[in-house]
Amino acid sequence: MKKTIFEEYGIKVQEMTKLGDYDSFYLHQTHFLLIPVTHIDEEELYELYQLSQFMLEKREPYISSIVLTKKNHMFFEKDEAKYAIIKCSSYTQGRFNQIGRELARFHQKARSYPYQVSKTQRIGQWKFLWEKRLDQLESFWMGRVHNQPLNQFEKMFVESFPYYLGLAENAIQYLVDTELDEEPQPIDSGTICHHRFNSTTWNPIMCVKLPTEWVFDHGSRDIAEYMRHLFFENQEELKINGFSFLEDYDRTTPLSAFSWRLIYSRLLFPIHYFECVENYYLSQEDDKPFFEEKMNEILKNSSQYESFLRSYSSMLSMKTKRIVVPTVEWMSS
Repeated sequence: MKKTIFEEYGIKVQEMTKLGDYDSFYLHQTHFLLIPVTHIDEEELYELYQLSQFMLEKREPYISSIVLTKKNHMFFEKDEAKYAIIKCSSYTQGRFNQIGRELARFHQKARSYPYQVSKTQRIGQWKFLWEKRLDQLESFWMGRVHNQPLNQFEKMFVESFPYYLGLAENAIQYLVDTELDEEPQPIDSGTICHHRFNSTTWNPIMCVKLPTEWVFDHGSRDIAEYMRHLFFENQEELKINGFSFLEDYDRTTPLSAFSWRLIYSRLLFPIHYFECVENYYLSQEDDKPFFEEKMNEILKNSSQYESFLRSYSSMLSMKTKRIVVPTVEWMSS
């Protein structure tokens, strides 16, 4: 790897160390990370590069940037995999006392991005993406039912899927109603979001804001995913701080009725369940017990997740006064 980096970048790496999930090296008092980007095509990487340059110009702290090769490419290839080298900002000690406020400011800056994006664009596409995902999983489920479930995970999947199908359909309907009922405001324009934003995305030990984790979407994506992650990682923390995270965000950049409802529709859509099933079937044999355990936990927590959704919807009705959240009738009251 050191030899390849020298050939591609002319950078002489003394030693590689692990930093979180990534290989890294240190040069001129700066950290560089080696990020696998096989799943990102070149045009998308170029868009992410442009977004990170824009955020650097906006003086957003902790932004890392993609280093170009000697031939001005975004990545290099080795052993049939693609890698990008990411240069971290020189100051990386984070202090995130109010992550809601920090996220709101980040989104606010990124909303002024003046160029068109296409490859990283997710705004307005949720309905299409959710329906596609639901159809794929439903036909896969039918096949499993037909073949008789073989192991513990498959039994859990086969028995639980109809419930999550119902939840997903409710989320899609709720999203459609929101788009019909509510008028988007300036805060509802696209911004830089993360695939899955959570409490460790901006790691306080060494904070690195990685463009390879970004998509261009509605800010409610990050808010909802942060709260969903908090629910599964630490329900106590969610009870104490989950809604204060929302309030910190709303105080910094007030959310519209459209935003509040998008957050709810995204929380309704059981992406955590879908990802667990998909990851199980895509994983190596050694990793399967991990996803089996995770599935167990998701199912065990399903009624608590319902009460979390109810607490959000009652907070929403109080907060926005004029929003009546359509109740998901079959949810136990």
